Amino acid sequence: MAKWGEGDPRWIVEERADGTNVNNWHWTAKNATGWSKQQLKEILTGIEVTKGPVVIKFDEIKNIEGEASANNRKAKLIFLYEWIVKVSFVARVAGFESDYKGYIEIPNLSDENDADEIDVQTTIETRGPHEAEIRSIMSREGTKLIQTQCGKYIKNLKEEFSKGLILPTNSVKPQAISSGKTTIIDKKTFQNTIVESKNDVKEDKPLRAVDVTTFETKDSFKVSTDVLFKLVFEKENVAKWSNSPPKVYSFEEGGEFSLIGGQISGKFVKIVPDDEVQLKWRLKSYPVGHFADVTIKVVDQRDSSDLVVKAVNVPKNNLEDTKIGFERYYCQFLGRTFMCTLSFD
Repeated sequence: MAKWGEGDPRWIVEERADGTNVNNWHWTAKNATGWSKQQLKEILTGIEVTKGPVVIKFDEIKNIEGEASANNRKAKLIFLYEWIVKVSFVARVAGFESDYKGYIEIPNLSDENDADEIDVQTTIETRGPHEAEIRSIMSREGTKLIQTQCGKYIKNLKEEFSKGLILPTNSVKPQAISSGKTTIIDKKTFQNTIVESKNDVKEDKPLRAVDVTTFETKDSFKVSTDVLFKLVFEKENVAKWSNSPPKVYSFEEGGEFSLIGGQISGKFVKIVPDDEVQLKWRLKSYPVGHFADVTIKVVDQRDSSDLVVKAVNVPKNNLEDTKIGFERYYCQFLGRTFMCTLSFD
């Protein structure tokens, strides 16, 4: 029997402003199915992953099956959800006219799995020479992106949708909560604590020392140096060989550029017409705030011209992607676009 002045918290109506679900003791449930479908549509479409010349964009929900709910029992939140989701995508390869279409399936987005345990299965419906490359990107970068987005859904379900399930009281009293052994906690703190996902999206880390390296590449083109210079740097030509109009492009010393949907960006440091250009250059995947120092030079070889690229301060972890970017975009795709015969160094 409770002592005088104390009582069973299930029945102390006066502690609640409206007398509803006193002390959050009784089971209450909130259907999250409709909300979840809209959330998944928002976070899984309109996103893209880029690696080298390949850009994969997730454009629409192909199919979604499942249900979700948020539940309150004895002031504890319980989240139940299980989804099978298919999302269609379009993959574009710079310098290649045809698009690749396909879709992914997420078979196990549920309360039994953490975000990093979610599987992503890829189906490519278009045949072509880049299928293996696209599948490889989807198995790594694509899967990581989808897992991150699913982590956002889980976080939003627990933090945003569940608001109102645990109701405030007029007065706050310490209450013993039993969990194996009895501990005393502040009831208000307990009631307003939302379960956090260990897969919450992290903020960008502060700048830190980056291991760097250098590389150099060269290709030969059967055009004069002044023509080659224009093909590489004039805005209308850049749009052609990159297969994407530049978002930002100011070809002057101090001018900035942003190519291929923002995947490549930087600043023109020094321009010597028909000779060389020095740039601050970065891939979107570089560490925050880090730029490589790049010099692009055209060299007359009488019957042809060489395009020489020298890059220093390239992050070691991004070396291969950087080399691919220059060799494919600035060399191979430029040659194909303008039908220049080239020979690989």
